[in-house]
Amino acid sequence: MRTLLKGLGALILLVALLLGAVEAVGFAARQLGRQIFHGVNPTVSAAVVTAMSTVIIAVATLTIGRYIEKRKAIETEIRTSKIPVYSRLVTELLAFLHTQPGPQREAAAEVLFRQLTPDLITWSSDEVLAEWSRFKRTVANLPPEDAVFALEKVLMAIRRDYGHKGSKLEDGDLLGLFINDIDTYIANRRAAQERGARRPRAR
Repeated sequence: MRTLLKGLGALILLVALLLGAVEAVGFAARQLGRQIFHGVNPTVSAAVVTAMSTVIIAVATLTIGRYIEKRKAIETEIRTSKIPVYSRLVTELLAFLHTQPGPQREAAAEVLFRQLTPDLITWSSDEVLAEWSRFKRTVANLPPEDAVFALEKVLMAIRRDYGHKGSKLEDGDLLGLFINDIDTYIANRRAAQERGARRPRAR
């Protein structure tokens, strides 16, 4: 729904710009025609100005229409290309969570990250790319409670790029689909946050 509304809003804006541009071109053509044919028989000059305006407006409409079509084709190509990248990323990440920690899992994760990075750079949205970059840079140094919620941020960003608002999802709702003891993680995280809030600040 969010993607549909964004696309509809963009289309309305482009149509408004198109109409404005066509009107501006038509006005400029009429003004130019009046200056060129000043002093000529009004009937003849009016016919010529009208013909010029029609031709210029037709050319402008065609040019702007092709630009809009090209933009839509690019957006469709990006969306079509990012879906398999996101699907593989989510599938592999969930698979890693259910394998035993160790050198083999770390090596497999390194291979996956190396393979997916070029596609993510090319096709993912800015938000997904930023969340994924932060996750990769920090996950090795995070405690388990924070690491899983950093992963959830990546998953939420992917869902938003698909068009889901996520306004009814709270922290842990996505993680609860594949982490059985997510309530324990949530409790531990809240306890850590409360301890940090109560800790006196150094002067």
